[in-house]
Amino acid sequence: MKLKTIVQFFVVRAFEGIVAITLVILMPNIPPDAKFSKSFSVTPSLPLENKLALNERLNHAEIWHKGEFIGPEAFAEYNGELYTTIHGGDVVKLTGNHITPVVKFGKPCKGFYQEQICGRPLGLTFDKNGALYVADAYYGLFKVDIKTGKKLQLVSVDQEIDGKKPKLPNSVTVANNGDLYWTDSSTEFTLQDGIFDMLADGSGRLIHYDAKTKKNTVLIDGLHFANGIVLSSDESFLLVSETARSRVHRYYLKGPKKGTNDIFVDGLPGLPDNLHSDGQDGFLIPLVVAKDALHPSPFQIFGPFPIARKFFARVLGLAELGFRILDQIYPNEFAERGMHLVGHFTSLSFVLPSRVTVLHVSKTGEILDSLHALDKTISGISEAFIFQDYLYLGSPFNDYIARVPLAKAGLKHLASKASSETKSTTTKTSPKQTTPTTQAPPVTTTTTPPPTTKTPPTTKAPQTTPPTTKAPSTQTTAPPPTTKVPTTQTTPPPPTTKPTTTTRSTPPPTTTQAPTTKSPPTKTTSPPPPKPTTTTPTTESPKQQPSPKPVPTTASPVKQSASTAVPKQQPHTTTPLPKSNGETKQTIPSSSTTPPKQQSPTTTTATPPPSKESVKQSQSTESGAQSKEQSKDSSTKETPKSGK
Repeated sequence: MKLKTIVQFFVVRAFEGIVAITLVILMPNIPPDAKFSKSFSVTPSLPLENKLALNERLNHAEIWHKGEFIGPEAFAEYNGELYTTIHGGDVVKLTGNHITPVVKFGKPCKGFYQEQICGRPLGLTFDKNGALYVADAYYGLFKVDIKTGKKLQLVSVDQEIDGKKPKLPNSVTVANNGDLYWTDSSTEFTLQDGIFDMLADGSGRLIHYDAKTKKNTVLIDGLHFANGIVLSSDESFLLVSETARSRVHRYYLKGPKKGTNDIFVDGLPGLPDNLHSDGQDGFLIPLVVAKDALHPSPFQIFGPFPIARKFFARVLGLAELGFRILDQIYPNEFAERGMHLVGHFTSLSFVLPSRVTVLHVSKTGEILDSLHALDKTISGISEAFIFQDYLYLGSPFNDYIARVPLAKAGLKHLASKASSETKSTTTKTSPKQTTPTTQAPPVTTTTTPPPTTKTPPTTKAPQTTPPTTKAPSTQTTAPPPTTKVPTTQTTPPPPTTKPTTTTRSTPPPTTTQAPTTKSPPTKTTSPPPPKPTTTTPTTESPKQQPSPKPVPTTASPVKQSASTAVPKQQPHTTTPLPKSNGETKQTIPSSSTTPPKQQSPTTTTATPPPSKESVKQSQSTESGAQSKEQSKDSSTKETPKSGK
């Protein structure tokens, strides 16, 4: 008897349940008044691997302005300042830690549960002239002067567009010509009843507002909760997210496909919300609710079963109806909160998945990268916005703004940078151009020896302890302005690398110097000393400027002692030779510095014949090294006389 009673009890209860469900589904005029006739299925979620592999780039996000407002849904930037929309009908400006009210929509209200009175701005954007455009979910589309706070309503929710009134203006973007593109998430439900729209057939729209004619045109209809919108960098197309179907549509504004649309990206591992450009032709797509193959969205599970969706929607509708009747009989805050909570997305904020994901997508729809947070620090992210080297994360549910440095998020390449690398290249090229100048030769003399190892012929300095080599060269060059020829000759010799003696014997009068120049090969250690000596001449050059000045003038006597000129200042007068170099720099400008330099290459062409003699003399010099030393001593004594 007991078993029979138990079975009978469950059968009766099941029958009553079936009757109740049938009545809920079939009885007319039960809220919500919407269509549940279409079955739909979504593309399976892309696996969390490769570019979608889980990471922790958004972990430990900085929490900003905690508890100072609720629901920073979207962001916009103008003149280096950040703007956001929040609960209560306000748009505020964020300057560091300061919050400045910009504009207020709606009317005074008791709290967020009276959202339909307060107003709820969602999307916002600036045009090139600094005008702010805001989409308010309950009042329509507005143009705002941020300096005065004055607002102009462009589109009202009471205005029919293509036979239907907008019920949920959501996102807005502006073109360069001033036209607006905006989304109406639903023509059947307000934001307060957003859950009902997710269960019903889609009724969202993409709309174009012509700034000149003030007319609205529906571009795409039947979107299942149309949400974020963004223009491409060249304005050839725009993107609109279809939140309930986990995909993004592309509408063509230019080109052969103008006026048509297709799927930009599908099978997203979550529900897409607001869209933003990354500043480099790509896009950022935040997923306000994460999902995957093992954790599908409840709204999408019942997509193929419209009757089941209708039942759940009507159950919620009846619960909301009960609170409404209670409020009509006995107005109270509890009933108002109940009506607001039943169908609002906020009621689901407590069961959001722990994973937070932001996608980086190319202009062709390819997923370039993904950013994840797994530490439960943040949740319900509807906006990803790049501003001043940070990625700002907004949410319609949170009482804070989260932000992560772009470097930590792996998006440092999207930050604005000013590179000054070209300066280094210009500095390198400038000395090459200024080699003819008087200051360039010392630089070239130091640099040329290392590159042209065979041209220690630049050992003009090393031969006679760099000063001596330069001294004869300068003396001979003063008349033929080949003072810098030694420096410039280092560069021409490369073509004549084999006749190293030619470079050394370039000054025909100083053919004897060439033999001395061959002494450096014998004295391999001598080249390093010239480098320091070249630096010293610059400092000591001003000391004895008068002595070298006569040297260029009296080039003929030098020719007489050409052989001795090279050894003249090997032992002691190392400084005078750089002095002569520095002095020749001064004397050369007096006699038009640049022309002698141009004439120096001409002298090099004439030098090869004496180079043969120099070879013979070099051999003689090798045999008579002792005589050279004696001549050096005599030359040193003669040089001061000439300087006097």
